[in-house]
Amino acid sequence: MSQPSLKKKKLFDGLAPWQTALAALPLGLMFIGGAIGGVVGALGMVTNVKIAKTQLPTPVKAAAMLGVGLAAVGVFFVLIGMLRNVLA
Repeated sequence: MSQPSLKKKKLFDGLAPWQTALAALPLGLMFIGGAIGGVVGALGMVTNVKIAKTQLPTPVKAAAMLGVGLAAVGVFFVLIGMLRNVLA
């Protein structure tokens, strides 16, 4: 019995360069926020990739992906503020 071939899917396969750039934008939080920024940025990036692979019109995709990036920044600052209050 032969085993089925397992093909690894890459996260950015099938995305246009502009979609890849917008999808990776939230990862910038990793550089200013360390581990917390990295986690929030990674979640934002995965969300953006899912949006990029939908059948939405291009302007809607771009706006939604920018919105996810802004939301990731907002979530990051809320988490940092909560952490500062707990540790203060």
